[in-house]
Amino acid sequence: MGSLVIIGKWFLLGLALLAVAAWVGCAGAVRRQRRMLVAGVGALAVTLTLATAADLVNAHYSYLPRLDDVLGVRSWPTASSRDAVVAAPVRGHAQGSVISLAVPGAHSGFGTQQALVYLPPQYFTEPRARFPVVYLMHGSPGVPVDWYRANRAAQTGAWLAGRGRPVILVAPRLSHGWLDDSECVDRPGEHIESYVVDDVIPTVDARLRVRADRADRIFAGMSAGGFCALNLGLRHRGLVATIVDMSGMDRPTHDGGMIALFGHRRDLAHVVMANTPAVYAAHLPASPPMRVWLDCGRSDRESYSDTRYLAATLGARPGFQVEVHLRPGGHDFGVWRPALRESLAWALGAPAAVPVRAPVDPANTVRHLQDHPVRA
Repeated sequence: MGSLVIIGKWFLLGLALLAVAAWVGCAGAVRRQRRMLVAGVGALAVTLTLATAADLVNAHYSYLPRLDDVLGVRSWPTASSRDAVVAAPVRGHAQGSVISLAVPGAHSGFGTQQALVYLPPQYFTEPRARFPVVYLMHGSPGVPVDWYRANRAAQTGAWLAGRGRPVILVAPRLSHGWLDDSECVDRPGEHIESYVVDDVIPTVDARLRVRADRADRIFAGMSAGGFCALNLGLRHRGLVATIVDMSGMDRPTHDGGMIALFGHRRDLAHVVMANTPAVYAAHLPASPPMRVWLDCGRSDRESYSDTRYLAATLGARPGFQVEVHLRPGGHDFGVWRPALRESLAWALGAPAAVPVRAPVDPANTVRHLQDHPVRA
């Protein structure tokens, strides 16, 4: 039952029909004046109605596709962190496994947080091999486990490993809470940029068998995490050579505005601009070279225009290889699941798709910046 898909149209239709049947039964109990039956059937009808409404929202975002995701049951193979440091072949990980890796916030002050790390089967069978690493940046609202539940990251890792492109997937925590939108910047109370750069990457390099060079690091994110991947990747080009931005914006978009994000400071305008790819992307130097995959649903009102603008701007810069994929769908996991698989196959050496590069129109650039101001 755990593998039951609960966001399909037939499941939703069946749930809705059960709710209707329960309400009909409740009405019949009222007519017969059976109070105990009214209470029981009425409670069932309310529960089924709420479940139907919740699952409709869930289906819209494709957030929890299967019953085990809703129940919090792990649908991916797991291993002990001890298995990751054994200097001999370890059996029983044919699809790879996910471990929990403690990342101390020694430099950032963010505290010790748990990252969810997928290790490919080759990691266990080839104890001397080293692997490229992908840093998966969750959105907001969001937590690291979203990559494994809604985005099926472990299945994507196993698929890549089966095609001879094994990779380590690291999903770190990027905020204190599910609703906390850090934008992956250093702000009062949360130094997330420092946490990623100075704590997460050095810990992964030291604890796991990764290829510790920029050519084998990939920053990937969805929604607010897409902005994280893009902004951090462009700001730290010496650390990472490939960026995958799925439905990210081209500027920080904290609900409380930039003062709430960065705090009251004299250099606020400068700090905001330094974290706004829409502003600085057109002035980036050619070196070191970068590869950028931009992916977005065509119905995504939040990031569609930003994706096209970034594709045009970065695609016109020397030293940048830009791929842009505009696919059916909106701002949801129905877009991000296939985007993750396709982008990582491209990043790890699969035949590249033909890039779509829109020409840069200076007048359009001005209009874009005017239409999408950064709120103070």
